[in-house]
Amino acid sequence: MTFTPPAFDVRGERRLENGVGDLVGEVVSLLDHLGVKKAHVLGTSLGGFVAQELALVRPDLVDRLVLICTSHGGRGPESMSSQALSDMLGWGSFSPEDVVRRGLETATSEAYRAEHEGAFEQIVSWRLADSPSNVAYYEQARAGAGFDLSRDVGHITSPALVIHGAEDHYVPVANAAAFAGAIPGSRLRVLDWAGHLVFIERFADVNRAVVTFLKPRETRGQGYQEQRSGWPARVRR
Repeated sequence: MTFTPPAFDVRGERRLENGVGDLVGEVVSLLDHLGVKKAHVLGTSLGGFVAQELALVRPDLVDRLVLICTSHGGRGPESMSSQALSDMLGWGSFSPEDVVRRGLETATSEAYRAEHEGAFEQIVSWRLADSPSNVAYYEQARAGAGFDLSRDVGHITSPALVIHGAEDHYVPVANAAAFAGAIPGSRLRVLDWAGHLVFIERFADVNRAVVTFLKPRETRGQGYQEQRSGWPARVRR
């Protein structure tokens, strides 16, 4: 089974007056431009905020929903630590490389960095070569900080899969469990030895879980039923 996944970059250098709502508007415009009437929607981190709000305000556009390393915002069971917040925003760093490296070290697990040192350095290089400006980054961070659908995610009607890294310092895993529990009928997959960049650190497991979830019901078979029976499952290497 194959999928055609259009992806888009958030436009920078502008105010997000309506926070995440402005980003949702861009998704709607993109789908309209592409002539897409309904789509599976996958969002990671801030993109997960966008995906949730899209599913609520335009449920007609969303078939299945995949939410990775994200939450419903607001006050969850566990807040981001002050150290993780400092690393994410680069407080106290004096060079762009230090900012990027600190942020990515906090976003990944120690096991990943130890076993995939070359790959991690490549991610650092990519991020340095294509980073948003400080203005755009903080504007997106502000939109994320103001996001709170904790009282609304229970109204999501799209089938949802929540995937999270057990060592996520930016969105502690306790929030993923509460998040998945708040979405009716959602499924939760927690992957050990992975942090906020779980979709990179455990890409094979994430891809497998997503493709299985998106398969038409009649083709999933007994294997999928067994995978569901362990909810919430922790996937190990």
